[in-house]
Amino acid sequence: MFVISVVAARQLTRDDFGLFALASTLGWLGAVAADFGIQVHLARAVSQHPESGKDLLRRWLPVRIGTGLAALMLAWLAIVVLGVSPRSALPMLYFMLAYAAGGLTDCLYYFFRGLDRTDLESTFTLAQRGGMFVLAVAALLWRPDVALLGQAMLVPALATLLMAGYAAWRLASGMEVTVRAAASPLRREFLESVAPIGVGILLSALYFRIDVFLLERWSGTTEVALYNAVFRVVDALRLFPAAVLAVALPVLCRAGDLKPLVRLAAPLTAAACGVSVVLWLTASWVVPAIYGAPYADAVPPFRTLLLALPLMAINYALTQQLIGWHGQRAYAAICAAALAFNLLLNWQLIPVLGMTGAAWSTLWTEVVMTVGCGVALTRMVNAPAALAVVANSPAPPLQERA
Repeated sequence: MFVISVVAARQLTRDDFGLFALASTLGWLGAVAADFGIQVHLARAVSQHPESGKDLLRRWLPVRIGTGLAALMLAWLAIVVLGVSPRSALPMLYFMLAYAAGGLTDCLYYFFRGLDRTDLESTFTLAQRGGMFVLAVAALLWRPDVALLGQAMLVPALATLLMAGYAAWRLASGMEVTVRAAASPLRREFLESVAPIGVGILLSALYFRIDVFLLERWSGTTEVALYNAVFRVVDALRLFPAAVLAVALPVLCRAGDLKPLVRLAAPLTAAACGVSVVLWLTASWVVPAIYGAPYADAVPPFRTLLLALPLMAINYALTQQLIGWHGQRAYAAICAAALAFNLLLNWQLIPVLGMTGAAWSTLWTEVVMTVGCGVALTRMVNAPAALAVVANSPAPPLQERA
């Protein structure tokens, strides 16, 4: 995605690149809203109760498909009601479909993670990203057009969804069906175990990317293009802690203390600090080298975002551990506080500092997340009863333990 963004920045006009940033952000937010915590809950439940994997997939996948379709319809209705021009609406539709398909595939990936089958996830990810890279870059070089770029991203997303769905069905077919999940009402499980995760993830996604929409409102599409370009670099760097934690998720869900978290977070944070220092010192050369001279104005916000990179790495680990220990209500509350803080800072800083103000808002919001998660996890460690739900897994049904 980072390489595609680089090529798009060089091939498209800055206004078209800004439309690409808005459309892809909207599609990503739609996928996050449709998931609403289902995939994290599925991975956690499967990792703690692998014997119920088939039943859990059969229980939650139809729900996830339904929320995905609902999110697509609501997003398209919003585009129609707002009277978005056909030139802008069509690319938005392609990106929304691509991210909706990717969101469903991610749900299957979390099922694989819960079973410690990240080899399947990595295989499909390489195939999907490789196909998207070839098609998207070819489309941009052939005819620089946002709608064509959306089509190029949609085709591999749909193909990967079909392949991952077939693999999940084959994997689940070899499992015995249990009666544990069927014995508890779906609505109760959703309200107690899924909805708080979903609220937290949605609020987290909003505070993480809402600055794009605020920038567009207060500073224009060109500012969005510049800011999104350097944000993509930081977003690409977040891939490494995300990949490590994807593999380690079952370990964190079954952990009885903070030792696995520390072993993961310490090297990830140290590596992020080293990368941030190097890129901060070379930012005035790196940004124009990647995107071209017109994007040199984005160097100051890029340096500010780099300061947030170590916090993003550690927050990945902290939030995963918090959810793994069934601290979803605390997670949702922390994300709500972070979003409110982020909106307040953006309201104060963007009109004055533009995209640099948005970058500073991101940095301080990550500080709020680190402090909030640290306090919540410390309280859980000091309350042994809070960890009893994962100390002896497999255990009673999740609903009884919630």
